Amino acid sequence: MKTKVLILGAGYAGILCANRLQKQNKDIEVVLISNSEFFHERIRFHELASRRNEKKMKVQDLIRKKIQFTIGKITKISPNSNEVEVKSNFGPIVYNYDYLVVAIGSQNTKTQIDGENSIQSKESLESFLKTKSPEGIGHLCILGGGLTGIEFASEWKEKYPNTNITIVDQNLFAKSFSTLGRDYIKNKFESLGIGVIESKRIEKIEKNKIRFQDQTELHYDTLMNCTGFQVHDLLKKSGFKTNDSNQVYVDPFLRSKQYKNVYVAGDAAKLEPSHLRMGCVTALPMGAYVADTISNVLHNRNLSPFEFHFFGRCVSLGRNDGLIQWTNFDDSPKEKIIKGMLGALIKECVNRFTLISLRLEKYLPFRFYFWPQGNPQINPIGFEEKVIQRGET
Repeated sequence: MKTKVLILGAGYAGILCANRLQKQNKDIEVVLISNSEFFHERIRFHELASRRNEKKMKVQDLIRKKIQFTIGKITKISPNSNEVEVKSNFGPIVYNYDYLVVAIGSQNTKTQIDGENSIQSKESLESFLKTKSPEGIGHLCILGGGLTGIEFASEWKEKYPNTNITIVDQNLFAKSFSTLGRDYIKNKFESLGIGVIESKRIEKIEKNKIRFQDQTELHYDTLMNCTGFQVHDLLKKSGFKTNDSNQVYVDPFLRSKQYKNVYVAGDAAKLEPSHLRMGCVTALPMGAYVADTISNVLHNRNLSPFEFHFFGRCVSLGRNDGLIQWTNFDDSPKEKIIKGMLGALIKECVNRFTLISLRLEKYLPFRFYFWPQGNPQINPIGFEEKVIQRGET
């Protein structure tokens, strides 16, 4: 009987993991499950929200032929019995597995008020596009001064210059950038006419108004929540130990600390202590690593803990401007940046490389995707490892 690996989620981590795993193990059964037939480029959601054209790609076109692909909503995970329940167009399906890979990503936001907008998931993006027209937005308030908020504000203001935009960050605006990087973004926003309110505590958010603790107020007609990612509570409800963002706690080999035949890749994984952050930049390496690790388990090879070395972060500031922030291995910023048109070009190359990686991992007979390594995410000293055979927990 073939070993069966079930992969939940057809995003960056899930697709890369499925392709890489299947090519290394011809005699196993790989099943990929997603709630959509299409692959969604989340790193371009800020572009799509600004009405840029979307190129739709079917998941089936990005995966190897021998991978079984199922479209359906995952309704329950039962790790004690190695089962996953899925609601498909053909009715409910129960899948058994020997190994499970959870790569469902982060689909939700930490909601601030009813009626807010978000572009964290395809569903929230589509809702925004249906309910909000650019002409009907006079004052757009963006909560959160991280990468998502910065990119969305720049993209929207460039496309719709008459919109009044204000970013509100209760902490330091663009805090993940160096002084040089932060100043460059601030100057860019000033030239575009984008307002920034930073390091100012919010007392209450109402339908069309934010009241700050210093009793000042900001009025708006549209609120976009970009304050952070949130994983679906399905994992918590299924019995996994999770944090406040519903991420599953994993060991140095990206396995659930409770169930050793369950691996977690991408935004849904929480490794402590580590400097990993949610995003495509870590989802792809984790997906590739999980595929390699399961292959090593199946072939009774020794395992090595997950390693990842940050080297920079990139942000687009419209179509013709961008910023590349060089970082240390732990994602802390260096005082070194690349800006302007060159920064925008590098950012676009990074975006395109993600799709190139998925496609080449599908077609090439050898492992293609690579990532910067050399820094273990957790100190494995004293952690004794034995190969876990299928079905063990």
